[in-house]
Amino acid sequence: MRRVVFHVLICFFVLSGVSMARDRGDPKDGIDLPHGKWWKMAGVANELNISSDEQAKLDDLYYKHRNQMIDLKRDLKKAQLVLEWFIEKEKFDESTSMDQFQKVLNARNEISTERYNFLIEVRKLLGLERFQQLKAKFQKLRVDRSRREGPMDKGDRP
Repeated sequence: MRRVVFHVLICFFVLSGVSMARDRGDPKDGIDLPHGKWWKMAGVANELNISSDEQAKLDDLYYKHRNQMIDLKRDLKKAQLVLEWFIEKEKFDESTSMDQFQKVLNARNEISTERYNFLIEVRKLLGLERFQQLKAKFQKLRVDRSRREGPMDKGDRP
């Protein structure tokens, strides 16, 4: 029984870490785009030739996406809270706990799906060439920023 609880807790914390990394736009996702309203930055808008009509469409997409993400993150937090409650109960029910763990995984999957749907809409709006320019521009900014901050020693990592 203790082994099961231990394994469920390990899975929970490992997957929580993965989710947090993805939430920060981890390049390992395969999606390395900026967060926020990057199209409002004058240099980006000019460089990518984003029209005012396209900016308005990006604004609409952004607000719909953010609204959906708020709901999905709320659902994830609730599912995680219930899972914690099941794990900490005196009388542990493995089946119920695993069912709840699956709900947590499903909630994370919905968040990832919403992020990807937003990416698809941006890609459709910009087209391939401007989409690639956007990725390249922000990848360069990340590299420049990491050079300024310098490499971290293994002991310095959080």
